[in-house]
Parts: sequence; C-alpha cells; structure tokens
Amino acid sequence: MGIGRNISQYAYEHPQKPAIKQINGETVTYYELYENIKKIQTAFVRMTNKKNIKVGILMGNTSEFLEVFFAVITLGGIAVPFDPKWRKRDIRHVLESGQLDVCIGSRDFLERTGIKQENVMLIDEIKKDVQTDHHEKWEEFDEELFYLGFTSGSTGKPKGYMRNHKSWLESFNVGEQIFGYGKNDVILAPGPLCHSLSLFAAVHALHIGATFYLLPVFSQKETLNILLKREATVFYGVPTMIQALLQMMKNEEKCIMNNVTIISSGAKLSYEARKQLKEMFPNGQLFEFYGASELSFVSYVDDEIFKKAPKSVGIPFPGVEVAIRKKDGSEASFNEVGEVVVRSNLLFSGYFNNPIETKNVLKDDGASIGDLGYLDENGFLTIVGREKNMFISGGLNIYPEEIEKVLKERDEVEEAVVIGVEDDYWGQKPVAFIKWKETAQHRSFNALKRYCRSELPLYKCPRTFYEVDEFPYTSSGKIARKELEFIVKGEEK
Repeated sequence: MGIGRNISQYAYEHPQKPAIKQINGETVTYYELYENIKKIQTAFVRMTNKKNIKVGILMGNTSEFLEVFFAVITLGGIAVPFDPKWRKRDIRHVLESGQLDVCIGSRDFLERTGIKQENVMLIDEIKKDVQTDHHEKWEEFDEELFYLGFTSGSTGKPKGYMRNHKSWLESFNVGEQIFGYGKNDVILAPGPLCHSLSLFAAVHALHIGATFYLLPVFSQKETLNILLKREATVFYGVPTMIQALLQMMKNEEKCIMNNVTIISSGAKLSYEARKQLKEMFPNGQLFEFYGASELSFVSYVDDEIFKKAPKSVGIPFPGVEVAIRKKDGSEASFNEVGEVVVRSNLLFSGYFNNPIETKNVLKDDGASIGDLGYLDENGFLTIVGREKNMFISGGLNIYPEEIEKVLKERDEVEEAVVIGVEDDYWGQKPVAFIKWKETAQHRSFNALKRYCRSELPLYKCPRTFYEVDEFPYTSSGKIARKELEFIVKGEEK
C-alpha cells in the first residue's frame, strides 16, 4: 500500500505510455516520470535522513509539480503545495507555521509571489545536477501522513489539513467504483494543483496508470477544445468552470460521439447548467458529488438520482455513513434540519498544529465541517447551508443558500449570492448580489423581490439588491462571500 508506489511498475511495463499530456503537445511518459521522480528522491536522500520530511512545493501547474509531489510522498515525506494566489502574509504564515524542512520551487513562481530565492531550491537545478540513485522498491505506507493542504485564507489565515495514504487510497477505490474510470482513461482537471480537487484527480490518474491532461491554468477555450476533440474521457471541475464552458458552447454542435464523464463538485449545478451539459454530451455521464477537503467523498448524484431528488446532493458513497444531529446531539427525524455528520475511512487526519479546530470537526460519532442539511425517507441528503454562513435576522435563523436557490430559479439570473449585513433594527438583514445573464432582456430587481415574496417567508426576502458584473472568487473557485461585505459598506478591499 502507498500512493504512487505502482509508478515504477508502469515505467517498466509501459515505458512509452503518456503519464502527463500537456497543451503544448509535450508528453511525459511513465518512464520519464519515474526517472525524474528518482532524481528528486536522490536529492532528498542526500539532503537529510529525517523521516516525515515536509517539503513546500512552490510551483504552478507543471509536470515538475507532480514529480516533486510523488518524490516526496513515496519516500515517506509530506508534500505542502503553495497557492500562487495567496497574499504575501498568507505565504509568510505557511512558511513560518508549516515547519517546513525544505522548499522546492520554480523561478516563475518565485517571481510572481516575491518569495526570496535563497530560501528555495530550484527544480530545474535539481534535475540538472543530480545523478540518479537506483530505487528498486518504493516504500509502502498506510496511515502515514503524505499531504498538508492549506485553505485559501479568504476569511483569515490559511488553515492546514492533513491527509494520510490510506484515506486517499480508499477514496480512489470509491471514486473508481462510482465514476467508473480506470487506467485506460485520460483525466482532465484544469484547476490549480495546489487545491485538493485537481490534485486528487491528477494523483489518482497517475496512481492507477491512467493519463493526466495538464493545463497550466484553466482556460475555457482550451478545456472546451480538449472535450470536443475527445482528447479527455474524464473531466473534473467546479460549477464556475462549467458555467464558463457553457458560455462558449452556445454555438457548438452536439458532441454525440463523446462519452465523457463529467464530475462536478463545490456546489450544486443549476438545473439549466445540467440540462445544457446533457444536451451537449448526450452520451456522456454527469456526476455531482458533495464533499470537502477534510471529508473526501460524501454523497453523489447521477442521472437516476437526479430524476428522483433533483434538489438533493444524492446518496452516500459506498462505505460512507451520514447522520443528521440536532444541537442537543440527538439524531434528527426525516426532513428535519440539523448538522451533517459523516463517518467513513476517507476522512482527514486533523488540522496541523490546531488541536482545538481538529476536535471541533473530528468528533466521537463522526466528522462535521458545519454543513446543515436533512435526510428524507429515501436516504437522499439535502444541504440547506453552512452554519458559518447562517445569520440571524429578527431572532430567526436564515440560511443564505435557501434564498440563493430561489433567486437562481429565475431565467434572467446567472448567479446569486446572499449574505447577512448588520442592521440596527433586525440585527442582520439579507442582502442579495445578482449577476444577470448576458442574454437577459428583463433585468428588474422589483421582479425579483416579487418572486421572492411568492416563494419565501417575508423575513427571508432580501431587503437590498446589488448588481455585479463578476463575483470575487477564492483561488479554489468558490465565491468569496466576505469580500461582498465591502460592496455594502462602500469600501474597497
């Protein structure tokens, strides 16, 4: 057992098989991948004999990123990817708090972030100068840590979450079972490798001997071309990416011959987006899954589940148990909202150097990241919001996601976000931010107000509406709700 230990086998059995395809036409074969990993391993071994070495990876979406990642984890080390979109204070925080033993980076990354070169080993110099030692057998690992990921830090300092080999290996098995892909597939996940979704897809692909299609950055044009040309068989993305692709698909013909598997996560797809995807790829498969960096896979929706429970996030993955707990810790009844608690072998190992936060999430009866939802009589899970997004108006709890769903039912609305802002009378009041569809002919906040009043209790109806051309996003593709408060306050960040 151990993530990536089979790469050496693939290098001998299928040396010329593409491990990594790149948009410029360049390919890294499994033999080349293995040899490059060994070079970097040799550099680490010569540098230190320390177990569980923590290595900061300061690179963008490159093949070298993945080579360093596998070199670290197959030696029993812990990989710590850096996000190029972090603010300087976030970078300093991770450098200081992460207790890193060494950092490896690219010149391009250092130039973009302003990190001093003397504190970082350059990847091109390592690969040029190091002669490879022979590693016949790579190590086996089980519950040893291999990955320390950090949140984007949009609402505070980045928080590190730890994963062990076993949790991801179990997740690989579950993903293959439900999504149905394997070693013969070409997997495209065009998000940043410093984030868990794209990293998971890339590492999974190389672990099973498949091909990973690597993009330096997400490009809707390049991504769409890859899908239309059937150069990828599996696509991982977040709804914001998918929405961008759909904007470009309007004038494209149906891709009947493409049986691509589309896997979406991060938020629920709108009904319209799902419909458009099915029309564009009628022979493809579409999955949505609910999960988190701390939880891995929790529940999923396929076409059949969507027909039965379109507003839900589906049923639990194999081996995953979901319970709904009330505030007193007792189990909620069917259709009763409470805290979503997850039990599985896919969970993270805790937050780095943060026992209090770890204890808040990893509890005796399972793990909870503060999501609120309910289970119906058929076992379908519906998420109503996040506890941290909830606010109180006039003494009543309001879950923004519920209001957002109503707003997005309108044909003229492309995206809607609701937050609670301070109010002298109500304590907090709901405020809505609207991005109109480009094709929308009727853009009326009064019409939205009337619709909300017809679908929601009055206390949940937004008091004020703001129009936005674009929403601020975190580097993981989620809307940065905190930044919207500055619009209300009339301030600039």
